[in-house]
Amino acid sequence: MLSALSALIDAWSPVSNGESEAEPAARTEQALLALEQARYRHLDRLRAALAEAQKSTPGDTAKTRAANDAEWLWTEIERLNQFTVQHFTPAAMRKRARIKLGIALGVVLLLGVVFLVRLWGRPHAHASGVISDEHLAAHALDGLEGTEWLLPEASTGWIDVLPPRPRTLHGVRLINAHNEYFLDRASQKVRVTAYAETGPVGSIEGAFPSFSQDTSILDLPLEAKQVVRVRIEVLSFFKRGGGFAEVELR
Repeated sequence: MLSALSALIDAWSPVSNGESEAEPAARTEQALLALEQARYRHLDRLRAALAEAQKSTPGDTAKTRAANDAEWLWTEIERLNQFTVQHFTPAAMRKRARIKLGIALGVVLLLGVVFLVRLWGRPHAHASGVISDEHLAAHALDGLEGTEWLLPEASTGWIDVLPPRPRTLHGVRLINAHNEYFLDRASQKVRVTAYAETGPVGSIEGAFPSFSQDTSILDLPLEAKQVVRVRIEVLSFFKRGGGFAEVELR
C-alpha cells in the first residue's frame, strides 16, 4: 500500500536532466506542487496520507496504526491513481475512450428502449382463475412451447386479452392446452367476445373437435374495430379442466 502511494507521488516528481536527484522530502513537495498546478482537489487528504506513510518506517509500531487506517489510505491512493491516469493519458486516447463510452451508453439505452417497447407494446392477460402459479394467464401470451394457462380443477372460466392500444380485430387463433405431463386437460367449446370502450362489438363461438396431445388449433374469424379487450370463455372442457397453450389476436 505504501509502495503504491510512493510510486504515484514519484510519477508527479520533476525529472532532472544530468543533475543529482533531489532529497525525497523535496521531491515530494515538488510532486505536491505539480498536483496543485494540475488542480488536484484533495491535497489536504493526500498530505495526511503521506504523513501517515512516513511514520511507518521499518520496525516502527506505526505500521500497525497504518494497517488499521488502511481503508482511508486506500481511498486516497485510488483517488490519486485515477487522477494520475486521467492526467497523463494523451488527449486523443481520452477522446477515443469518451467516444467508446458514449457508444456503449447509447447501445445500453437503445436496448432499454427496445425492452420497454416489447414489454409495454404487447398484450396483457387476466383470467377468472388458474390452477397454480405454474399455469398463469400470462403463459397464454408468451409464445413459448410447453407453457399453458390452465383453469382450476373441473371448472369453466375465461381469459381476457388486453392489447396495449385500441386495435382492429380480424380473428383469434386458439392453441389448445393438454397439460403436457399428464395429458388430462383441454378446452372444448369456447366463446370469443370483443369489447370496445362502449361495450361488446362482436362475438363468435366454436369448439375443438377432440382432445389431442399434439398441437390443436382453432381459428375463429371475428371482425371488430377499436377493440380494447377480448374475452375467451371456456364453456366446456375435456377430461379434468380447460385452458390454452396460446392465444393470438389477428
